[in-house]
Amino acid sequence: MISTKCGRSTASVVAAVLLSIAAPAATLAAKPASPPLMGSFPIGGETNALEPESSLCGFDIAAVSSGTANFQVFFDEAGEPSRIHVHAMSTGTLSGNGITLTSRQSLNQFFDFEDSTAIEVGLVFRNAGPGIGVALMDRGRLVWSVDPVTGEWAFPAVFEAGPHPQLHGDAAGLCEALTP
Repeated sequence: MISTKCGRSTASVVAAVLLSIAAPAATLAAKPASPPLMGSFPIGGETNALEPESSLCGFDIAAVSSGTANFQVFFDEAGEPSRIHVHAMSTGTLSGNGITLTSRQSLNQFFDFEDSTAIEVGLVFRNAGPGIGVALMDRGRLVWSVDPVTGEWAFPAVFEAGPHPQLHGDAAGLCEALTP
């Protein structure tokens, strides 16, 4: 599970890693009709105090997730990386106070180096439980301006569609679902 806030920092790392892979490959891919560089890598992890959720709820929320991210690096006519597409899919759990929720993610991230933008489309996360239903869900489309030098994402988003409660500091549904 990658939360909205965590997703952006993870995405910046993903873009940096993919660029480090793509840069040496660019010399091999300098033909105008070069196919994209494609691959995959594992995603996920484990934490005993997921942030900002733990701070917002006032108790520790543990998170465990695993999945796969597939990527494509596209090159311009000079053989330089111009765009990256990452599709991340993961499942996991969130738990607190002896209550466990399931978490799912199916997110597409597009990094455009020519426009200095990052776009997130899809299900950033969905946390749900039996008898509770959906406790917190972030989905839709976000467009971010990215500093081309530092790779930092500028807040607020340039464009926002769909519910993004955690982005705006609203974890009330999650806190309530994990409170006995």
